[in-house]
Amino acid sequence: MPFSDIVAVSGLLLTLTTFLFNLAWPGMRAALELDATQSGPLARKRSRGQVRRTLFGCALPLSCGFTALFYINLPATVEIVRTSTLDLWNFDVGRTLYVMMAWALLGFAALNIWLSWQLIAKWHQLR
Repeated sequence: MPFSDIVAVSGLLLTLTTFLFNLAWPGMRAALELDATQSGPLARKRSRGQVRRTLFGCALPLSCGFTALFYINLPATVEIVRTSTLDLWNFDVGRTLYVMMAWALLGFAALNIWLSWQLIAKWHQLR
């Protein structure tokens, strides 16, 4: 498979997972904004269920997806960075975009892991 095809497939997967993140974001934000000092056991149980569904239905799958995509692209990224030289006027756009895409995957993976961690903390606060 040529390098340009790898870049195209990886870019498509990044676009797809980013689209899924945008769909899941309102639900994650709503779960994170739940009041942890709710009175009444039924309200706390309902909130705990919403946080649990958001964690297992959105945050953890997206964290796993972004982390897996980053891990899959990591060897090629390291090879590109290791063998490339810094040249401001004569650089390979495809390789540069590939490395930038890997950094974007790392950023989204870190963001989703952080959001998952926040949802776990919220879940424990609602107990």
